[in-house]
Amino acid sequence: MIIKKLQSKTYHIYDNIKDIILQRNFPMLNPYLRKKEIKKGNIGVVFMLHRVSEYEKGRLISNEDLKISPSFLQKIIRKYKKAGFDFLSLNDIYDIINQKRELSRPFVSFTLDDGYLDNYTNAYPIFKKNNVPFCIFTTTDFIDKKAILWWYSIENLILQEDSIQLSDGSKYSCKTYQEEWDTFRYLREKILKLSQKKLVENLEQMFSNYEIDWLYPIQSLSMSWNQVEELSKEPLCIIGGHTMTHPVFNRLSINDIHDEIYGGINKIETVIHKNIEHFAYPYGSANEVGQREFDYLRTLDFKSVYISHGGLINLNNADFMCMPRYMLKK
Repeated sequence: MIIKKLQSKTYHIYDNIKDIILQRNFPMLNPYLRKKEIKKGNIGVVFMLHRVSEYEKGRLISNEDLKISPSFLQKIIRKYKKAGFDFLSLNDIYDIINQKRELSRPFVSFTLDDGYLDNYTNAYPIFKKNNVPFCIFTTTDFIDKKAILWWYSIENLILQEDSIQLSDGSKYSCKTYQEEWDTFRYLREKILKLSQKKLVENLEQMFSNYEIDWLYPIQSLSMSWNQVEELSKEPLCIIGGHTMTHPVFNRLSINDIHDEIYGGINKIETVIHKNIEHFAYPYGSANEVGQREFDYLRTLDFKSVYISHGGLINLNNADFMCMPRYMLKK
C-alpha cells in the first residue's frame, strides 16, 4: 500500500514536470493547460524562428540557438496538426482579432526573421509540403549582402583565440567552453550599446587588435532578391518588413527609425510589387524596444508589428503594435 502511494506521488510529480516542459517548449499542446489558456483569452501562438539548419558541433550555443533543424520543424508541425490546431497566416490573425471573432480551435503561426538562405532552401519546402503559412520578416541589407552579422564574426574570433583583448584594454579568456560562452555574452552586451549609425567604425575600433572581415558571414548565409521575389509569389508566404540594417531601435532617433523602416520597405516593395503590411522589430526584446517605439509605430500604416517575446496571442488585450511571439527552440 505504501509503495503504491509512493508510486502514485512519483508519477504525479513526473506529470507536473512533463506539463511544465510541454508548456515551455510546445505552448498549448497539453490539453489541460490549453483549456486554462483559452479561458484566459489566449487563442494561439506565433512562433519566432531565425534559421532552419542542422546544428554544428563545437559552435557557441548563443548562435546555435538561432537554429532549429529541418526535422524538428517537421516534428513541431506534426505535433500541432495532431493536436487539432489551425495553421494561420498573419493576415488571418489580424482579421480574427480585429473582428473579435471566436475560434473553435486554437492556432499556431510561423515567422522567420532576417532573411537567412536556409529559410528558402530548408524551411520553405517543409511549409509547402505541409500546406502551412509562414512569414519572413526581411532585412534588406541581408539580401544585399551588406549586413554586419557581428554575432558570427565574434563567435569565429572567440573560437580561434585563447583570449580577447579589446582596444580599451579589457581582456576576456576563451580557454574553456564556459569562458567562450561568457565572453560572447559580455561582448554582445557591449556591442548592443554601440551607436548604430556608425556600427562598423565602432566595431573596428573596439576590435582594433584583430583583422576581421565583418562582411564575410553574410556572403553565404542570406537569400537573394530572386529568392525573395519567388517566395512573395507563394500563396503560403508573407514577406514582412524588418528594416534595412537590423539596428537596435532604442539607440536611434525617431527620424532614424523612420528611415530604417521605410528604406527597407520601399526596397522590398519595389522587388515584389506588393504592399508590406506586417513588420517585426529588429532584436525586439524589452531591452531594445519600448513605449516610445510602440507609440511611433502606431502612426504608421501596418496591420501588425511583432516583438520577440511576450508569449501567447490574447483575443481580449492584443495590441497590434507589439504583438507577442514565442521563440521556437529545441
